[in-house]
This record gives sequence, structure tokens and C-alpha cells, in this order.
Amino acid sequence: MASFLTSCSTSPVTTSDVPTPSGITNVPYRDVIALPFSEFDEAIEYGSDPLQRIYVWKARGKPQHSLVFIHGGCWLNAFDYTHGQALFTALAEAGVNVYALEYRRTGDDGGGWPGSFNDVLAGTNKVLSLTQTQQPSVPVSLAGHSAGGHLALLTGQAMPSAFAKVIGLAAITQPAIYAKGTNSCETATPQFFNGTPEEMPEAYKSATPSIENVQSPVVLLQGTADNIVATEQSSLSGATTMLIPGAGHFDFLHTDSLAYYTLLDLLKNG
Repeated sequence: MASFLTSCSTSPVTTSDVPTPSGITNVPYRDVIALPFSEFDEAIEYGSDPLQRIYVWKARGKPQHSLVFIHGGCWLNAFDYTHGQALFTALAEAGVNVYALEYRRTGDDGGGWPGSFNDVLAGTNKVLSLTQTQQPSVPVSLAGHSAGGHLALLTGQAMPSAFAKVIGLAAITQPAIYAKGTNSCETATPQFFNGTPEEMPEAYKSATPSIENVQSPVVLLQGTADNIVATEQSSLSGATTMLIPGAGHFDFLHTDSLAYYTLLDLLKNG
């Protein structure tokens, strides 16, 4: 596997194919939600709203890593953390503590920009406080998928030295460009920002990740067959971009996929 950047502030973006174990590619969403899973081990509040919760899957055996995970779903409240339960279960079985953040989204009172981001910041701070107290020797990384990847990158920017790694999985890195697209997720972007890039330029500017001062390695994993978040979104100054041949948008959530094995290898060996 390609080596990771030691300084995200000055290193150029690099792109490489990913030498990982074989796995399936271009997985449909219906196959993801059909996977078996285990229920979470613990739910932790980080605010008074019922959506301000952290769902914990504890590592089986000795923990090797902890992961704060921000789920995607076009920032919409139609999609919650539950579509990632099979992924969280598999990671826990592989020795990773998973802290899956739920947060208010577009359609929720207090959701949208910047409320959703503020929730993710608050929830992540809660996880870091817990892990530093309970398991200070276990490295903690941050990851997010799709719209959750966008929020994870912004969180990494706000906490530049807090994580072992910051990982975007098919992450949206340029929301103003994304908002001009025509697929179902792209057209949901103005709802999140309460306006188009022309109507809300400062909001889009504030919500565009910049990781040049992030001390943790930032890695963007992107499938070449993704038809929801284009590969053009996987270019971010200071990050390492890793293209996964044939992977679609939902592959990162399927535990038999090449994308999953890539993520797991990144957490355990990268």
C-alpha cells in the first residue's frame, strides 16, 4: 500500500491504485442494507436532542484502533446511521472500536448548515474525551462517507492534531460544484445550505474543506465507478487520494467489497 503523508500541509495530492485483497465492486445499496449486523453495544448522549447520539460497537478482543464514523445520506434526515450497521459490526469484529455519530440533518429542527456540522463537532469532542479517559493508548481516527465525509473533513480541519488519520470515503470536498449537479444527492445540496452557491456564497465557502494545516494524514478513498460522487471530488490539496478500481458509491459499506478491505487495511496497517 502507498505510504501515507507525514505532513499534510505541504505535500501534493497523490493518486494510486490500491493493492489490497480481492473483493466485490460496484455494490448496489439494496445489498448493503440486506447484510446481517449486530446491534450497538452502547448509546451515548452528547446533547439534549434525541438525534444527538453516539452509537458504539466495541472491538471484539483487544482494541487495535478506534474510529469516529460520520454516516452519509445527502445530509438528509431520510438516511440515518442504521445503513452502516453491517460495516460497524465487521469493523468491531476486526478489532476496531466504532463510534457512529447520529446528528441532525436537513429536515430536522436544528439541522442543515451549520447545525449538522456543529452536532458532528460536539459528538466528536465527546468521543475524544471518552477515549482519552478510557483507552488513551488506542489510536483514534475519523472517517465519513459521502456527505458524512464532507463533515468529517471539516471536523478534521477544526481539530488539526486530534486523530491518527482523517479518512474521506467518497467524500464531497467541493460543495459549490456538487450543488450544480443533477443526481438526487447533488440536487439535495441547496436544501442543506438553504440556498444555491449564488444565493449563499459565504456558507459554501465556509463549508469547503481546507486541510493544509491538518497535522494528521488525510486520505481520500474514491471508487472509479461512483455515479453519486464523481472522482473530481476526490482531489484536495494536502490529501492522499487512493482510487479503488471499479468501486461504486456504496462499496465502502459492504463488508465483502474491495473498498471495505482497503479501509480496514488503512486502519490496521496504513
